[in-house]
Amino acid sequence: MAWQRHIKVFLLLTGDIFVFYVSLALTLVIRYAIINRDIATFISSVNVHLIPFTIIFIFWLITLWMAGLYDLAKLRNDDLFYKTITIAFGINTAIAIAFFYFISYFIITPKISLFIDIAVTFLALGFWRTRFNEWLQKSLHINLVFLGAGPETLELKEHLVHNPQLGYKVVAAIAPDNIDELKSIFETHKISLIVSALRFDQTERLTKILLEFLKKGTNISDLDKFYEAITGRVPVSIIQEVWFLENIGEVQQAFYETAKRAFDILGAALLGIITLAIFPFAALAIKVSYPGPVFYRQPRIGRNNKMFILTKFRSLADGINKDGEMRKPVEEEITRVGKFLRKTHIDELPQTWNILLGQMSFIGPRPEKPNFVKKLSDEIPFYDMRHLVKPGIAGWAQLNNPYAGPSVRETIEKLQYDLYYIKNRSILLDIKVMLKTLRVLLSGAGR
Repeated sequence: MAWQRHIKVFLLLTGDIFVFYVSLALTLVIRYAIINRDIATFISSVNVHLIPFTIIFIFWLITLWMAGLYDLAKLRNDDLFYKTITIAFGINTAIAIAFFYFISYFIITPKISLFIDIAVTFLALGFWRTRFNEWLQKSLHINLVFLGAGPETLELKEHLVHNPQLGYKVVAAIAPDNIDELKSIFETHKISLIVSALRFDQTERLTKILLEFLKKGTNISDLDKFYEAITGRVPVSIIQEVWFLENIGEVQQAFYETAKRAFDILGAALLGIITLAIFPFAALAIKVSYPGPVFYRQPRIGRNNKMFILTKFRSLADGINKDGEMRKPVEEEITRVGKFLRKTHIDELPQTWNILLGQMSFIGPRPEKPNFVKKLSDEIPFYDMRHLVKPGIAGWAQLNNPYAGPSVRETIEKLQYDLYYIKNRSILLDIKVMLKTLRVLLSGAGR
């Protein structure tokens, strides 16, 4: 059902663009046809304003995207949504003012027109987005039935109930012993999707019933695939060893691996130059802030369980957590300079050396300490499978669960995200991770 989400995002993007241009047209009508009562100037002003405002609109769309306003899961008419769109449009206002102040190429330097357009667009965009969010929650719902009960089924059911904008309506969750209820439910509801927690061939009767619904045009999905599509995670509690052979048996993907390595080398070389330029200032600041080494070096587990030494600019007081305790550093353990380095992610820059050596990639699961890996591999099923690929500076898990702690429960959730990335890794997914990481960096969030 991914195509339906893409259509909704496309409609949202198209609507935003429409609002921008209609608001501009209305602004010019107000400014020249109503206030000045000059129809001739109004007509000529359209061509004069079109190109510079089109450039501004592109930046506005980027701002909305960076604010997460094209993420369907976040599109609900609540306080957070209205706060986000207000802040985003405040940034857009600053962009528009700066554009006309610093760029004198265009023959116009609008003042009244610009502020009329900003006011009209803000009101129109707020109205359009509110109506779109309402439409998301009320229309285009896919009626689905869960077959089989379990923690993952209950988790998905609750998630879909609280996020109607995703487009699913849970009609029922049927226990394995009551599969005959499917027929009566189908007669009273238009069931478009059956999500089964049971193996399709678990019993001959189940197979026949599902085939019967398939012939009627009902989509059939197993639970782990649907769970992936909705959450962006692989449910480790319901998969078995054979899942890895079926889904990621081909660890090497020749073209993808070659292209990714080429990008890693090029990107690491460029960032390496920046790191060299920053190094004298960072080193001096680190030394002045707190006695100790400039770099933080610790062993990590990489691809195929090979150990390597990870290098970062030191942001903690020297000697902190050398015992390898599984915990996050507390505020008092981070140096004054370290807080800045961590907030700006400058402390990560020396890892470009690990990338050049082929020990890491820009995108991949975060590398962990050897003692962590040993402990977690004993406690969590399939934990060591995350080492099928190179670890990375940025990853799918960090984006989707940036504040996860070291507890087993939170580590399982991170592992689920890592396995999703390993299964679905591609150039497009890497680009998605990079763009979302850039959004986090520019927003100052994440650490």
